[in-house]
Amino acid sequence: MDYYGELCTKVYESGKSIAEGEELAFYLSHVTEGMKVLEPMCGNGRMLIPFMQRGIDIEGFDISDEMLKVCVVKGNERGMEPRVFHQDMRHFNRQDTYDLIMIPFGSFSLLPEEIVPLCLRNLKESLRQGGRLLITAIIQQGADDCPEWKETNRLQDGKNTIIEYKRMTYDKDSRVLNSKLKYHLIHEGEVIKEELMDFPMRMYGVEECKELLHKSGFVNVIAHEVLDGYGKGNPFHVFEGTI
Repeated sequence: MDYYGELCTKVYESGKSIAEGEELAFYLSHVTEGMKVLEPMCGNGRMLIPFMQRGIDIEGFDISDEMLKVCVVKGNERGMEPRVFHQDMRHFNRQDTYDLIMIPFGSFSLLPEEIVPLCLRNLKESLRQGGRLLITAIIQQGADDCPEWKETNRLQDGKNTIIEYKRMTYDKDSRVLNSKLKYHLIHEGEVIKEELMDFPMRMYGVEECKELLHKSGFVNVIAHEVLDGYGKGNPFHVFEGTI
């Protein structure tokens, strides 16, 4: 698995730099003084940085070096040293243990279905007794296809322009939304760099997610719906389990 190249990361950072509002408040509500927190798939630090700003003991990992670079720079600009490292969740195995492990913003849905049990097991083994897992999964019954490339974002990058294009197809059998993203770096009207990224997003059902956690050995499994979590009229679902 590999996501978020240089151009993709710049576009992502331009619109999703720092978590705020109801989303941030929800995750902060599960932290108490003295907790040690881990954020797998922490990306550009949109959640990790505001946690650090509040004095929370948190570290994170991701498979995208480009995203981790942005996270470190963003922390440094605020006088902090983010503790982040490159890691594939399939191979995650650390001696440290945590009180809370969280995967916000639907990143969990990027995990291929066949590796989800292994990833959940690895995270469970890194929790202290009584520790808690929080994951945001994409809950959706389907999606409309968009088979042709469509411009979805445009970003000025110094003297250059980055243009994002997207096309999507939805597989009803696997419940996977296959999003393909194309990024062009434009200088004086010429494409000087191109990135192609695949983002297959697994759509889940509420009971399905709860069962995944149960099968992985978590107890007291709860499904939270955070109304207006991403802004008015945009809810999201978080699944909680403890050991």
